Amino acid sequence: MLGGADQKALFDYWHDRVQLQNFDRIGAREHVTTQELRHECTNYDALRHLEAVQALDELERCRVIAIIKYESTAKVLQRRTGLLREYARACEKHAQHHSKKEKGLLSVIRKFKDILKGKDSYIGRLESRIKALQAENEALRTEQQQSKAESQLQTELESLQRAFEAEVVRRQQLARNNQSLGGRLAHTNRYRRERDELREALRIERQTSEALRQELEQLRSGEPLGLGLAE
Repeated sequence: MLGGADQKALFDYWHDRVQLQNFDRIGAREHVTTQELRHECTNYDALRHLEAVQALDELERCRVIAIIKYESTAKVLQRRTGLLREYARACEKHAQHHSKKEKGLLSVIRKFKDILKGKDSYIGRLESRIKALQAENEALRTEQQQSKAESQLQTELESLQRAFEAEVVRRQQLARNNQSLGGRLAHTNRYRRERDELREALRIERQTSEALRQELEQLRSGEPLGLGLAE
């Protein structure tokens, strides 16, 4: 199912064929661009260069590649969002664990360099909290990337759909023009044939009239008629 299918069927078809890879990069803590995720973490390039895809006409090929691009982007961004949220929850849980552990050891900490230990514990909680916030921020940024990608791809699909429909109308009009031209050509040939037949009949009629005129002149002059129409 490559071309000629309805929009939903095409999206479902290519969604099932998009495969994720390079999961370490998908779950990276630092920022990763949408383009990098699509090309390095999915089989997008392999799908768009399939022989069956490249064999489609230009408009249908662009439409299918746009759908593959959308499904690849959506799937990898969705997976990245999930991984980052899991990491954020783990960091939050780790921060809570630090807090509980701090409370359990508070009496001991106060006996042994209370100020220094307190600062170390506070720093540990801050570091854990910072990691959690950073992961959550990256997850939000990924969601924004996905929303932007969806909007761009939807605009591209709509443009391709309009071009596809315009091409269909143009080809239909061309077919009607060809059919009309064929009808006019047949009519012209028939007109020319009838014109030639009329010309031939007029020529014969003129010859007959001329022969009758000559006979009439002979009769008037008293000349004997020769072999001709009188016979």
